[in-house]
Amino acid sequence: MKKKIEHLIDSGLSCIELNTDIPLSWIKKIQKWVNTSNIKVSSLHNFCPAVENIPEGKYGFNVYSLTSPDKTEQQLALEYTLRTIDFAQLLEAEVVVLHLGEIITNPSGLEVYKIASQFGVNSEIYKKYKNELLESRRKNREYYFSILYSLLDRIVKHAEQKEIKLGIESRFFPNEIPNFEEINEIISRYKSKFIGYWHDFGHIEIQSRLGFAEGHMNYFNSYNENIFGYHIHGVKGLTDHFSPSNSELKFSNLLNYKNDKLYILEVHGKENFTELIKGIKLIKTILGNGRLK
Repeated sequence: MKKKIEHLIDSGLSCIELNTDIPLSWIKKIQKWVNTSNIKVSSLHNFCPAVENIPEGKYGFNVYSLTSPDKTEQQLALEYTLRTIDFAQLLEAEVVVLHLGEIITNPSGLEVYKIASQFGVNSEIYKKYKNELLESRRKNREYYFSILYSLLDRIVKHAEQKEIKLGIESRFFPNEIPNFEEINEIISRYKSKFIGYWHDFGHIEIQSRLGFAEGHMNYFNSYNENIFGYHIHGVKGLTDHFSPSNSELKFSNLLNYKNDKLYILEVHGKENFTELIKGIKLIKTILGNGRLK
C-alpha cells in the first residue's frame, strides 16, 4: 500500500484522505509514514478507522447514523465519531469529514433516485415523487434535527478541544442532511472556527440534475468563507465518483486554488489507475501549484 501511495504522491498529490476502509491495524504504520516520509494525511472521513463487525445491510460511511431514532445506534455513532477525531489528531490531519445523517421520508431518497433514473426528471411520476419527498422531509425535519443536535453539540465540543476541523459534507440523496439552507443553520448554531462546509462536487451535481439544488456556484457564493475543502470526482448521467478526466462535469470554471482549503480527489475503484492519473494531471493543471490530495 505504501508504494501505491508514494506513486500517487509522485504523480502530483501532496496528501491523502483516509476513509472508512482503513482498518485499525494500519494506523500505526500510517503514523510511522507520516513521521518519517513525505506522506501526509490531510483529512479523515468519518468513520475512520473502520468500524469492526459492520451490521448486515450497512456500509462503512453510514454504518451508524447521527440521526438514528435508536438510542444504541446514536451512542455508537457518537463514540465512533469522537474516535475519528482522536485519530485525526494523532495523524496530524486538519479535517474530519462528516455525514450528518438523514431525515426519513416517504418516499425515500433512493426511491426518488430510481424513479428519476427510470423515467427521467421531466416525467410526471418523477415530479410527483419529488414533491412528496420534499413535503415528507419538511414534516419530519424537526424530530431528526433534535437527535442530530443532541449528538453534534458533544462532537463539536470534542473537536474544539482537539483542534480538529469538522467538514459538514453535502450529500447524495435529498433526504440527507444538510440541504442548502441547513448548512447556514448548523454553522450559525455553533459559531466555531472548527465547524464548516465540505463541498462534494459529485453530490451537488447530481442533486442539481435532480432539481434539488441550484448548482455549485450557488454554494460557493453563499459559503465560500466556510468551505474547508472539496471532494472532486466526475459525473456521468446520475452516477458519480469517476475520474475528473472521465466526466460530463467540467471543473475548469469551478475550481480556483486557495491555500486555506483542501482539494481531495475521491475516485472509486470502478476507474482504472491510468484514468486516475489523467484526472490528477487535469486537476493539477486547473489548480496550478495548489495542493491536490
